[in-house]
Amino acid sequence: MKKISLIAAAVSSALLVAGCDTNKTDQQAETAKQAPAPAPNAENAVAVVNGKPISKTALMVLTHELQQRRGGAEIPKDKLVDELVSRELLRQEAEKKKLADDAMVAAKLENAQRVILSQAAAEDYLKTITVSDEEVKKEYDQRVGAMQQTEYKARHILVDKEDTAKDIIKKLQKGDKFETLAKKYSKDPSATNGGDLGWFSPQQMVPPFTDAVVALKNGEYTTAPVKTEFGWHVILREDSREKAPPPFDTVKDQIRTLLQTQKLQEHITDLKNGAQIAKFEDKQEAPPPSQGAPAKTDANEPTPESAKPAPPAGDAETGKPQPEPSK
Repeated sequence: MKKISLIAAAVSSALLVAGCDTNKTDQQAETAKQAPAPAPNAENAVAVVNGKPISKTALMVLTHELQQRRGGAEIPKDKLVDELVSRELLRQEAEKKKLADDAMVAAKLENAQRVILSQAAAEDYLKTITVSDEEVKKEYDQRVGAMQQTEYKARHILVDKEDTAKDIIKKLQKGDKFETLAKKYSKDPSATNGGDLGWFSPQQMVPPFTDAVVALKNGEYTTAPVKTEFGWHVILREDSREKAPPPFDTVKDQIRTLLQTQKLQEHITDLKNGAQIAKFEDKQEAPPPSQGAPAKTDANEPTPESAKPAPPAGDAETGKPQPEPSK
């Protein structure tokens, strides 16, 4: 609140000073009007469209945006300039037709400005954030370093019916090889490799499958079919091992970015807490009563619109479906 007051006071002081020297200000304004804007040239522009220059900065911004979308791929400069020229021509056409007066277009312009300025404000705030190496190391120790994850190596046979899975388990109990049965019965792509799934972490598999693998010991197979959304499984757990967490040096930059993002979110929360925000709920009209059960109304009350007889089918209001808003 104090900062706002100081800014307001500064603005008021500036207005008072300006009022004391009106003639001088008017002369400066008149001189500014008469001074021509710098002519577009190869130093400050890449093109001029109907008298409207396209700056080199605009080209730089477009280049950066497209390189980000295309993974750093280079795009010929002439094509980028052509794109800017096309956009400017369409912008001028929209201006002539006063398309910005359309409510939807105006809202899109408002949102575009909101996005650009909010990103600029976020980037500006991030420049002020310092995340120390000690903070990064502490976060690593808490989130990553302490993690010791078990990985599993397993095979499975996937079939459509529970009875088929039970028959396969009986064959295993009689001594048939798991790999041979997988190649013969499994509908999973791993069947060609004898049902081999390789090494995987628990999070990579659906819960029922993971639970069954974790419950087994190395070398054991399930004695009852396991049901998942894909079908019925017979699972053989071949091996397990402890997976070490990634080294600190390989993830420290990601952790630093995570901490910066967290501080940005805290800043946004502070902005919300210090702002006056009012949200309005959409008031949707109540649906009309069903034809089989008309709404009861008091004899002394006026009949609500929803209870009045519907106009004929050809009526302009109800005879045609309402168009959906343009997306």
